[in-house]
Amino acid sequence: MKPSKVLITGGYGCIGAETAKWLLRNSDVAVVICSRNVSKGRSERVFHDVDRQQLTFIEADVSDQSRLEQILRDQDITHVVHLAALQTPDCNAYRDLGLQVNLAGTQNLIEAMKASGAAIRRYIFTSSIAVYGPRSAYPPGRVQMLAEPQPVNVYGAWKLAGEHISKLFCEDTGVPTLCLRPGVLFGPGRDAGLTASPTTAIKQVALGRPFEIPFRSRQDYLYAPDVGAAVGTALLAPFDGYGVFTLPSHTLCTEEIVEALRQVADDLGQAQSFQITIGDDRVPFICDLDYEPFRSAFPSVPHTPLKQALRESLEVFLDQVSRGWLTDA
Repeated sequence: MKPSKVLITGGYGCIGAETAKWLLRNSDVAVVICSRNVSKGRSERVFHDVDRQQLTFIEADVSDQSRLEQILRDQDITHVVHLAALQTPDCNAYRDLGLQVNLAGTQNLIEAMKASGAAIRRYIFTSSIAVYGPRSAYPPGRVQMLAEPQPVNVYGAWKLAGEHISKLFCEDTGVPTLCLRPGVLFGPGRDAGLTASPTTAIKQVALGRPFEIPFRSRQDYLYAPDVGAAVGTALLAPFDGYGVFTLPSHTLCTEEIVEALRQVADDLGQAQSFQITIGDDRVPFICDLDYEPFRSAFPSVPHTPLKQALRESLEVFLDQVSRGWLTDA
């Protein structure tokens, strides 16, 4: 069997970068980062903390199916992680572009995989908890992973459609396929989306500036490196057929994560820099999702305790401030 080589679309993004880093640190696979905009400076900055000898960076847009076919064929790709997508604010503001990137782009990649002749061994489509409805649409207690989807916005609707066409890809080709539904990511690399503000708060502590998280809502929070480990493990561990999973999370109110961040800032000698407040907005996404099916399928995936994750995140951002990389957030 030829060596494994992983294509990650949207590979500079939060999940893509953390997935690539996990793969480079925990396996012998080669990784191809695919993005619309590739630069040496960006690559060095995002991946400064890993050995980049097994990394390749290629410019491509998911709207260009022939380009995707060429990459899959020329790079001898064996595993694919599809992350390229616009986040909720851009999907709401530019709906036609969001449709072309998030849904048509997924179909383009699927058709490219089928047409390229590449021997794909695993395909992962990164979906979202936005496929579910608001928390009030479900009964109290843990919300079952396969509870009825009721997308609250076009981003969630296109992610759900992406799951359906990914399932059809699995049925058509027999390629083991997983659709993963992350919740609210926080930590290194998170910089965009409706729920990025908790991570912005950590950055502002590192910068010594005040910041207000605009919403006070109960959310399922996931530490970005844990999600990278989850995607990497699901990509390489034994699995057959089609599966859809929510990922391990911490269900917390905004007040809880802010208080934990305050304690971490104090522990790291940054108490004087802590100026974080909370607004009164609400976000529509679900929480209390059951993630035990994923833990059962992939028991080795880490689930970092909240304070440790916040501490590691703040340390990363303090280091970025010292390097002159983080000057605004």
